[in-house]
Amino acid sequence: KRGRAIEAIRMSTFASVMGGIISGFVLLWLAPPLAKVSLLFGPSEYFVVALLGLTAIAAVSFGAVLKGLIAGLFGLFVSTIGIDAATAFPRFTYGMTGLMSGVGILPAVIGLFAFAQALTLCEGSPKSNISGVSKLSWNIWPRISEILHCRWSLFRGWFTGLVMGIVPAAGGSVAQWIAYSWEIQRGKPGDKFGEGEVKGLAATEGSNNGVTGTSLIPMFVLGIPGGISAAVILGALMIHGLQPGDRLFRDSPEIIFTVIWGFILANFFMGGIAAVLARTMAYVTLFPRGLLAPIIMIFCVVGTFTASGNPWDVWIMTAFGVIGYLAHKYDFSPAGILLGIILGPIAEQGLRNVLIISDDSPLSFIFSRWISVLIIVMIAVAIYYSLKPKKWETTDEDKS
Repeated sequence: KRGRAIEAIRMSTFASVMGGIISGFVLLWLAPPLAKVSLLFGPSEYFVVALLGLTAIAAVSFGAVLKGLIAGLFGLFVSTIGIDAATAFPRFTYGMTGLMSGVGILPAVIGLFAFAQALTLCEGSPKSNISGVSKLSWNIWPRISEILHCRWSLFRGWFTGLVMGIVPAAGGSVAQWIAYSWEIQRGKPGDKFGEGEVKGLAATEGSNNGVTGTSLIPMFVLGIPGGISAAVILGALMIHGLQPGDRLFRDSPEIIFTVIWGFILANFFMGGIAAVLARTMAYVTLFPRGLLAPIIMIFCVVGTFTASGNPWDVWIMTAFGVIGYLAHKYDFSPAGILLGIILGPIAEQGLRNVLIISDDSPLSFIFSRWISVLIIVMIAVAIYYSLKPKKWETTDEDKS
């Protein structure tokens, strides 16, 4: 909206490409020692990692901590819809067969962020309210000054992505919001997070692609995908009768290294494609709202149906579009809802397993494992910084 589309595209492209390349080389060089960390994860670790992700909800709610937590709790409720994996009992389906399999992450994401934005565009004048795109150039790579301005945000984003990729089932969505919450807490007076701050973009894009390489570590070693992309690769391996684990490393190392090098090269190609298309895509911001909104809605419907072939997912996507629109209108956090949906099953399964194997002493079991204790300390620190006044919030008060 500020006419800084090219600046945003430049930083987004650089953070994404470099995050993916760094993640690929970390996977190539450090897979065996990093895989040992994943081997130490049990039910209690899964549970407390999910809690750690949920604490990010308060931090990404821009001061409305209570509304952020309400959004997160709503997301947790949504994650319980469907057939209970342990009891095979339907929960909150109300007899609708389309809800038996639960609410998919993809329809929820498209609805909360894309369809909801289309509904927002329907408000007001049908003409574009963009003041104008900044001077367009074929150079889509950021200037040295722009990189230096965001250097610590980039490093924090890449680091968050690398770490969260190793955590099984965490994925890029969790990494993005943890990186964003971290960036908000490290914000300085004058930073305008939620209003087009480039540091937030650098951190989230860097973490999102930083996940992709290291998420293959638990998949190759444990057969547990670290994200959606890793799950697709796992399915391809299983189709060809290849079982992830030590045997795969020993008997078919060429498959592993082919995937890794292919991943690294794909990130270089992504940078090249962005260089060709970025200048053209910046003009999308100049489209009239009355034209852009229905186009977005059509792509939302087509994309959702194509992904699953299930008409119910289209209705679910539409419902979450309305929910996302209302959440944005009344200052609730759509990101909090998404985090609750993603982390709910992980937390539920981890807690259920802890209760089964702990002999009715879940707290004793959790605190007996050093990784769980370390993550709990991280949760406490995250809660502390979530409640701590932000630097830019206290500045105006001090002046008055």
